[in-house]
Amino acid sequence: MKSRIHISLSVSDLHSSVAFYSALFGAEPTKQRDDYANFRLDRPSLHLALVKAPEHASGDSRARHFGIELFDNVNLSDWQARLEQAHMPLKIERQVTCCYAVGNKFWAKDPDGNDWEFWVRSAEAELMKGDSTADCATGEAACCTPQQAEVAVTAAKVKDEAPCCTPDTAGKSGCC
Repeated sequence: MKSRIHISLSVSDLHSSVAFYSALFGAEPTKQRDDYANFRLDRPSLHLALVKAPEHASGDSRARHFGIELFDNVNLSDWQARLEQAHMPLKIERQVTCCYAVGNKFWAKDPDGNDWEFWVRSAEAELMKGDSTADCATGEAACCTPQQAEVAVTAAKVKDEAPCCTPDTAGKSGCC
């Protein structure tokens, strides 16, 4: 049975969002109107609808992270190279432990702050997140939890630097 996941996102600026998602997926919208666009994709199997709704787009939404699991590092590298050629800022992580798995990944952020994670799982892990205390203190954490925020703020004060993760950003920066 063939299927396709459907996601509908409210966006504040349809033009910017269409440009971002065209670069992200390497495809133009399947349908586009003044207040709407959609991408019906086979790879990944996704129907993404963008609805112009500035009053809802940047609100505190619980769904701010989406992901595409890839199954080999060559495919991951191809996606990454295409997005780098489009000059899209990416956060790249290698052999990071997150969500009880180890893998390579990168992140892209759309114009309304939604994070898109592309990853390849290379191993299972016994922990939700690896040794995050050191990672977060050095700005390399994929997951910013309230506990990590406390450690990061303390470590940053000692070094007279800005913390990578704070109580305000805890739970909003990516993983799981």
